[in-house]
Amino acid sequence: MKRYIIFLFILFPIITFSQNISGKIFGNGDGGKQPLPGVNIYWEGTTEGTASNSEGDFEISQKTEQHMLVFSFVGYSTQVLHVHGSEPIEVTLEPNLEIEEVTVVKKDRGTYLSTINPVHTVRIGGAELHKAACCNLAESFETNPSVDVSYSDAVTGAKQIRLLGLEGTYSQLQIENMPNLRGLATNFGLTYIPGPWMESIQVSKGAASVLNGYESISGQINAEYKKPDSQEKLFLNVYAGGHGRLEFNGNTNIRVHKDKLTTGLFVHASDLSKRNDDNGDGFLDTPLSRLVQVLNRWKYNNFKGFMAQAGISMLAEDRLGGQVGFERGMNSVPTNPYGININTKRFEGFFKTGFVTPNGRTAVAFLSNFASHFTESFYGLNNFDADETRFYGNFVLTRDLDEAGFHSLNSGFGFIFDKFNEELYGQSMNRTEQVPGIFAEYTMKPSENFTLMTGIRADFHNIFGAFVTPRMHLRFQASDNITLRMNAGKGYRTANVVSENIFLLASARQMDWSDNVFQEEAWNFGFSFIQNYQLFNRDLQINAEYFYTDFQSQLVIDRETSSSNIILSPLNGKSYAGSLQFDLRYQLIERLDILLAYRINDVKQTISGELLEKPLTNRYKGLINFNYSTNLKKWMFDYTIQFNGGGRIPRYPVEGMDLLQVSADYYEFSPYTVMNAQVTKYFRYWSIYAGSENLTNFKQKNPIAGADNPFGPDFDATNVWGPTLGRKIYMGLRFNLNYE
Repeated sequence: MKRYIIFLFILFPIITFSQNISGKIFGNGDGGKQPLPGVNIYWEGTTEGTASNSEGDFEISQKTEQHMLVFSFVGYSTQVLHVHGSEPIEVTLEPNLEIEEVTVVKKDRGTYLSTINPVHTVRIGGAELHKAACCNLAESFETNPSVDVSYSDAVTGAKQIRLLGLEGTYSQLQIENMPNLRGLATNFGLTYIPGPWMESIQVSKGAASVLNGYESISGQINAEYKKPDSQEKLFLNVYAGGHGRLEFNGNTNIRVHKDKLTTGLFVHASDLSKRNDDNGDGFLDTPLSRLVQVLNRWKYNNFKGFMAQAGISMLAEDRLGGQVGFERGMNSVPTNPYGININTKRFEGFFKTGFVTPNGRTAVAFLSNFASHFTESFYGLNNFDADETRFYGNFVLTRDLDEAGFHSLNSGFGFIFDKFNEELYGQSMNRTEQVPGIFAEYTMKPSENFTLMTGIRADFHNIFGAFVTPRMHLRFQASDNITLRMNAGKGYRTANVVSENIFLLASARQMDWSDNVFQEEAWNFGFSFIQNYQLFNRDLQINAEYFYTDFQSQLVIDRETSSSNIILSPLNGKSYAGSLQFDLRYQLIERLDILLAYRINDVKQTISGELLEKPLTNRYKGLINFNYSTNLKKWMFDYTIQFNGGGRIPRYPVEGMDLLQVSADYYEFSPYTVMNAQVTKYFRYWSIYAGSENLTNFKQKNPIAGADNPFGPDFDATNVWGPTLGRKIYMGLRFNLNYE
């Protein structure tokens, strides 16, 4: 093992992110600090630069031997800033009273595909999040072609994402670059991140950087919350949906000591008390639920290179699903209606700090978070109780290896502690994972056109032993308009066999597993091509990408071998996922943007000795999005069409039925289309929006097998491939007040 580790350290030179400078620019006017679009940002003495978007955000590649960054905009005084390291920066430009004020309005497309980062990354900003209701993270990808969101079953309301054709468990979910929402939070965690709390989302495809761990296989999804030192003083959001869903979000920022010490308070509450059964099968189309969340965070910045942030949050949720007649407090017995109840309490905390030396060549950072999660639940006659305690810590040292900045190195060590207590079918399953690890990542950037990032980490698991994770990313800018990327890397993850698949309890068949903990392992390879150019004096961007994931070890869910059990067992054969995607972004006319995308999924897995298409996975997805804003963005209109390809349904074994004599179409679901639309009216401090999801009212027919006899042997609510809830009409109100 030692020889293997040494060999890989030689093969994959050691560590770091490319040094990109990012930040936000404000203009200090009569209305206070406001994000400033169209600001010219460039390195002093050069012509290489960029411009801020309509939210004031920018990203620029660090120029070798340059530390003076210039910010210039008509009507404001030019500012020159000495930049240290690669920490995000905030700049406020003051009005130039000698120049007549000029108003510049530039439409923000909301989604940006970075051409600087060697990792294939899509940034979803606030403008994109406002195109739909975006009540939580799960609902933030309706207008995005890369991520699919669907229900895992027809009774619990649990949502799952798919990236590169694979379930969300293979994507590392992060909050502000710290792994989160894993373990017991896997099934419902996407709804635990309120949309109005988010500042942006970054979606990285393929094996990502080794800095944040070994778990990324298909990619990373990172949610950035609003920062307490932002210009937002008070934000309120209320939402009401036609099926009875009500929601409130609010956050406020307080400047305790000028801009040095700030704090933010975030509140979320949602309620769904209306019983909906539109298809008349006797089951609730969506579970009744109550959710309350509170987050308090603090930030300190001495503006001399030191920064620290900390926060705590609490969550309580109660879900009630099943037959319409099931009430809270009823016993789960066959003489009562079939019911599901899930009660969750979660406590979290985080702390992160960093320091950059005066010369900007060295930086140190420490990131950590803690979570305590409690679940009490029953699914029909089956009880599932569990609790989890988790700690994550990561220390990172970043250093430029030469004055020119051609070579840089990130290195450090991390530690994961994860304690599980689970009980199902009267069987207790307790375990503790302890995983110390070391990592290094080297970046070579001899010019603005070429970046090579190679990394490796070694982790030492108290259950699975030592293992090594190598990764490589290559970026080449063939011309001013063409960017090519290649990546290869390995990923591992601990499959929590029971808790991650607890939705399978919504079936008459019992879960059958040999071990409640299992390690999955896979290689991921990817290639992407981006071209930007002008067509009829308007920006056109074309993206083409292909990613391939090859599993060496995987947990297989077999619903097709036994009529009485769902078997969860290790892979015995081949398993892979290929994802080919094309997308095009263009401004058809002034302020009218269009997005066209098409993706083909080829996902197969060996099940019971036969290589089959993975069930309940769409073979393709197409997406068309139109977004139009009137002059000065007084109105915004958004319309999205999703084309979802067909797929395979598990061959449900029924006693006395010969599967070979049944038509293949019996195990197929057909393609279907979903349409969403929203209109938003903007005022000075507030906006009102209204829209509809699933305009055509498409619903999967009979999503629950055996609904007339839920305690019988044929009951199964887990074969869900399409919408179970019909047309949803909603409206909402946003109020925003900034500091002056």
